[in-house]
Amino acid sequence: MPPVAISTRATTAAAARTTTTAAPRRKILVVDDESDINLTLKLALEEYGFEVEVFDSALLALDNFRKGLYDLAILDIKMPVMNGFELYREIKRIDPKLKVCFLTAGEMYSGNYGDILDHNQFIRKPIENAELLKRINEIITKSV
Repeated sequence: MPPVAISTRATTAAAARTTTTAAPRRKILVVDDESDINLTLKLALEEYGFEVEVFDSALLALDNFRKGLYDLAILDIKMPVMNGFELYREIKRIDPKLKVCFLTAGEMYSGNYGDILDHNQFIRKPIENAELLKRINEIITKSV
């Protein structure tokens, strides 16, 4: 019996059908002034199937922000010019339904941001990838 030839066209078409019927990837915005944190988060989250866009400036992130574009924003608290809480307030004016969590390497503080602290999630850095994924999935699937 002769060997069976596998058609790459059929395989490619099947892959295309699978791709088009798959659930859309969740999109996450990451804003941290530390490029190594951005790269680490981007690689880890993309490995878990998320689409990730990173900015190292809160102002640049705000300039590029569009309503309905992201499922979740992960914001560093301490950044120059505009901190994560200030960025949070600005993007929530644009997209009130966006889910947000904050990255912190230090103590969580309320100061003038008590209204934010009561309603959002905090992720302390450093964090293991598995714990990060768990926390993000909890935040994304939590109803507003």
